Amino acid sequence: MWESIRASSAGFKIFGMASRAGVSDISLRRYLKALMKGGYIEVVEGRKLDEQTFRLVKDVGAEAPVVTSSGELSTAGRGTEAMWRTLRILGELNAVELAEQASIAVKTSTDTAKSYLKWLNRAGYLVVTDRGGPGRHARYRLISGKNTGPRPPMIQTIGQVFDPNLGAVVYRQSDCAEVEL
Repeated sequence: MWESIRASSAGFKIFGMASRAGVSDISLRRYLKALMKGGYIEVVEGRKLDEQTFRLVKDVGAEAPVVTSSGELSTAGRGTEAMWRTLRILGELNAVELAEQASIAVKTSTDTAKSYLKWLNRAGYLVVTDRGGPGRHARYRLISGKNTGPRPPMIQTIGQVFDPNLGAVVYRQSDCAEVEL
């Protein structure tokens, strides 16, 4: 949808946009309303939504803004982005260090960092360099060939890891036995 909006900088109508973008009319309407509330687009002419002509007024680049229904930027996923970026920069760390460094961008708990490291380890992105023990946390290192790109691998609620850089599911919980570290 965002690509279609950016490509139509002179103005656009929603007729046909949903099918071109591969989304439902309801999703498109909801997104456009949120973008209007956030000041990203405005109505140029027309009264009814289906007849209105819109114009992009705040172009934030190729990455579509993720906005709430009230038009505010969503913080969903920002913690994961911060942890992935930290992991790519530092290479080796433990959950406490990951949470502290990621929290510079967005508050991240040690438990969240532990969970993210656990899932990335299961998916084959990490190697355990120190299993930890009493008074010290396990340490992990990003495997050099697994630095797949800037977008963070996503832990999905159905028990799998999806890597948007590869456009593929890289791990399913049922693929191998559950192992706790």
